[in-house]
Amino acid sequence: MKARGLLAATIIVVASTCVTVAARMQPVSYSGRTDFQTFCSSCHGADARGDGPFAKSLKKRPADLTQLAKGDNGVFPDARIFKTIEGREPGSTHRGSEMPAWGDVLAKSTESQGVENAAARIRALVEYLRTLQAKP
Repeated sequence: MKARGLLAATIIVVASTCVTVAARMQPVSYSGRTDFQTFCSSCHGADARGDGPFAKSLKKRPADLTQLAKGDNGVFPDARIFKTIEGREPGSTHRGSEMPAWGDVLAKSTESQGVENAAARIRALVEYLRTLQAKP
């Protein structure tokens, strides 16, 4: 009888561990639109034109994010925008500016803990910014 109880307890522990590990391995889907409204719109504005409610209080006006492709000969600069938002690389265009290094901020968030999850979240934001580009 004790052996069956021990076996049942072992099975429950192993099964719950497998479920927990599987849950952690599930890819998380992030909303670039939601993150933009939450983290970016206060400076860049709800329409991403650099006219958010805090824009006037900054030393340098935030970029008009609807013009990113225009400033790059009509090609949306995915990698450059990712690096700018992430802010970890030396020479990042917002090092020393008032814009935080969002890679560090998002990696510490309970919704996207770790570098890989933060990168996925930034990629979703970059994809959202792509949809906001002004038409030529």
